[in-house]
Amino acid sequence: MMIKTSPYRYSIISHAVKGAIALAGISLVSIAPSVYAADDESVERISVTGSRIQRTSAQMATPTTVIDAQAIEMSGVKNIGDLMNQLPALVDGTGGATAQSPNGKGLGTAGIELANLRGLGSVRTLVLVNGRRHVAGAAGESSVDLAMIPTALVERIEIITGGASAVYGADAVTGVINFIMKKDYEGFEIEASAGQSAQSDAETKDLSFTYGQNFDNGKGNFTAHLSYSDRDELRMDARKHSSLNPSFLSNPENTGPDDGIANLKLAKDLRFQALSSEGLIYVPNENWIVPGQSIVNFPGPTFAGDPQWIPGTPFGYDTYTIDRIDGHFREFIPGVNCDGPVKCDGGDGFRTPETSTLITPSERVLFNVTGQYDVNSDLRLFTEAKYGRAESFARGQASFFHDDNFGPLVALKQDNPFIPNELKTLMQERGLDEVGLATVPLSSSSDNKRETFQFTFGGQGALEDYDYNFYLQHGRVKATLLSQDTLIDKYYDALDATTDVNGNAVCRSGNTGCAPFNPIFKQASAEALAYAGVFLKTEEEIQQSVASLSFNGELFDLPAGSIAFAAGVEYRKEESDSIPDPLTQGVDENGQGLGLVGSTQSLNPAENSYLGATHGSYSVSEIFGELNVPLLEDLPGIEYLEADFAARYADHSVTGGDSTYKLGLNWSIAYDVSTRATYSKAVRAPNIQELFAPNSIAGARVNDACSRNQLDSVEAFASNRKKNCAQLGLSPEFSSNADNGTISHTTSGNPELKPEEAETLTVGITYAPNSNFSIAVDYWDIEITDAITQFKGTDVLGNCVNSAELDNTFCDLVTRGDDGNIKNIDVTSINAAKFSAKGTDIDVNLGLDLDEARLNFAFKGTYLDERETQQNASDPRTAKNLAGSATNSDATPYPHFRALITTTYSMDNFSTSWTTNYVGDMTYNKLATNETYGSEFNNKVDSYMNHNLRFQYNYDKSTMLFLGINNVADKKPSALPSLNQGGLLYDAIGRRYTAGIKISL
Repeated sequence: MMIKTSPYRYSIISHAVKGAIALAGISLVSIAPSVYAADDESVERISVTGSRIQRTSAQMATPTTVIDAQAIEMSGVKNIGDLMNQLPALVDGTGGATAQSPNGKGLGTAGIELANLRGLGSVRTLVLVNGRRHVAGAAGESSVDLAMIPTALVERIEIITGGASAVYGADAVTGVINFIMKKDYEGFEIEASAGQSAQSDAETKDLSFTYGQNFDNGKGNFTAHLSYSDRDELRMDARKHSSLNPSFLSNPENTGPDDGIANLKLAKDLRFQALSSEGLIYVPNENWIVPGQSIVNFPGPTFAGDPQWIPGTPFGYDTYTIDRIDGHFREFIPGVNCDGPVKCDGGDGFRTPETSTLITPSERVLFNVTGQYDVNSDLRLFTEAKYGRAESFARGQASFFHDDNFGPLVALKQDNPFIPNELKTLMQERGLDEVGLATVPLSSSSDNKRETFQFTFGGQGALEDYDYNFYLQHGRVKATLLSQDTLIDKYYDALDATTDVNGNAVCRSGNTGCAPFNPIFKQASAEALAYAGVFLKTEEEIQQSVASLSFNGELFDLPAGSIAFAAGVEYRKEESDSIPDPLTQGVDENGQGLGLVGSTQSLNPAENSYLGATHGSYSVSEIFGELNVPLLEDLPGIEYLEADFAARYADHSVTGGDSTYKLGLNWSIAYDVSTRATYSKAVRAPNIQELFAPNSIAGARVNDACSRNQLDSVEAFASNRKKNCAQLGLSPEFSSNADNGTISHTTSGNPELKPEEAETLTVGITYAPNSNFSIAVDYWDIEITDAITQFKGTDVLGNCVNSAELDNTFCDLVTRGDDGNIKNIDVTSINAAKFSAKGTDIDVNLGLDLDEARLNFAFKGTYLDERETQQNASDPRTAKNLAGSATNSDATPYPHFRALITTTYSMDNFSTSWTTNYVGDMTYNKLATNETYGSEFNNKVDSYMNHNLRFQYNYDKSTMLFLGINNVADKKPSALPSLNQGGLLYDAIGRRYTAGIKISL
């Protein structure tokens, strides 16, 4: 039973229907405007994303993309984030597939699915469910975990581009994604599917149950949904192309600029010659430069192959390893075409891809219950309860290394029971008591468990001539993150192994419980791993409470129609806590980290780090209003013309008051042609992590721009540096303490942050001559100022003095002593950056009736003209346009053009769809010159196409069988660095099959 609404004037409805009916139901992925209508006089108003005024989507000035339930089903996705990733409007959006995603902030965030409209950051994309906010997915953040939205219950997805803060509040900077869930569901549905790759791995299992029932003569409805999803892990080295680590290294043949010789040379598989997973063993020989001294304590650098730091004078050692195929002791084989002593192509060095994953394993359970009841014809009450549990496991590199750079070499003594016999014999022949081992200790991992609870109660109805909507909502997320790390003291205790009188391996210390640790060839026992390892427990909790009341209706009539309005108030409170393991919180009396575990320990104790607990909350009280004003109608060239106005004032408990607004114009030129435009000011308030992160002090090396060896290091800044450093009281001969050691850095939250501001513009035109064809073209332009960012210590020092005048935004972050030396650098978040993006969206939909069949075609493309990042908005020289570039500072490719093309054929009980994801060609490196790569590489990344196929057969009225094939052509990603391991644009997994059944009763 639907709530009673007040009808619009006939003339407005008539024009809206004429422009909208041609777009209705044509394609799987359709564009707004779209609406179904039986006749011009009985069109029901609905809430459309981008406005709280009830209207048809044909009357929306804001471009809206609509994805309906049929499109979702034919896509074959079981996780809604996988579908979002296919849309050209989203860039590096969903981060659940791998811990290496740009969304990821460490292994603890693996498994979370985020949306990122226009590539300007997931924190600037607002995700709604039924027009309401949803509790965030990770502590300290505001971004919603899409994995907590049940795919089977989604009726449609509406996506708008441009600022919508005036309508929905903070965070709607680049746009809004609104998931509209099914209502009034009746029946029982069960769906089960399973899939795997063509190589019999990457297995998936999905199972869902949905039950809905009307009651009390249709006044009420109860719907329950339960779903289970399981994804197997796929290691990075499971595919040959992703197991490699291509990289551009310095070309040893290069003699300098303008010599016609390439500066860089492509290494097909970069490996690091300073260590090895199997073990890089250093054995001094007869040329050992310091006889009688152990190589473990040698102060000079040691690398495979004994590179001669002084020409003709080697240090005097040989290097060996353990063969990874059969485990025999042999000489270490160095790589070729080396860039210095560490980075080489091939050889026995450390292979970083082996520590990563293509697919992070995950297991998810969602339970959703909704109910609604029509108390009378003017009031409907509704409620929703949600529970979600997600568990994921992510792998990563070890928290520290033994390689003479990030950690000391391991001492292997002659009586160590784990050394190969050949090595023991060699040590005896050379009279060595011990040799050195460079290796990788315990790998890092994180087992992440998150539980999401959310409860909503509300109502909607009519009060005389006005409609109203209210709701109360509370959401909570509890997370436990167990990360594997190394207990430093116990680890070194276990490394020093010998044998007892019975020849058994024991710890030399004899400490109770100590289990000897074999660091060679990854053969440590389970007991040793348990003794030296530790699972660090981080506990997180997020809470969100929302109360909202809004009204909408019509105020009075104008010659062209009635003025419609919406207004309301909203209160929201956000709370977040993150408590790291006590072992990571240890500090000494000077505030330096104790380095009790590998992740907080440094080779230089002054650089030890520590973590602190984050506690924070804020509340927002808001008032908002909208007007829709019909201006003209039924004139030559003007079927109708209307304007939209929206404004919101928010009182934030930390950042204070702020206002936003939106202006829109919707002009129907003729029944089949219309234009639209919006301009808005939007804001993003700083999140809890940015505001309240605790103080953390650690040491790091920096370059002091005022030190005498840095004043002229960058020609463009030299004169400014000399003048500004003098104003700081530093002479041209000043020698900074940063030249000789680490500098203290303080990282913390910044309660003085203010909201980011964005100005957004969208302009579009649509043409829909009939119900079988439509095209829409929309231009969008987004500019964000006072963007919240964080700088490295060197950048803080440089930005202070690089401009024509001292920049106090950065100078105030540096504390110097009376002698000019640096005492501390504050690297907290500040409002300093500027981001922008502009481009054009194209939507084409075509439908053809073929006797008893139907053929639908949908094309959705985005041309990205600009994606500019300016880390320091006061210095235009820091601006970088990333559009069309494959390698960027944020590790995200930004192709100029992306497209999603879907063709669907339906006949009787059979339907099939063919989906193509297209990624345009790119410049690999926009900063490259003619000599950067030479003739071997043209600095281009070829375009990429990936095809998915789905078959669907209705066996009878209640049973449907389906088969999906993703990446039909088994298309592999480019073999270039940073692209060969796939990601969100390129598929590195290969062809995959999914089969299933759906039974509806």
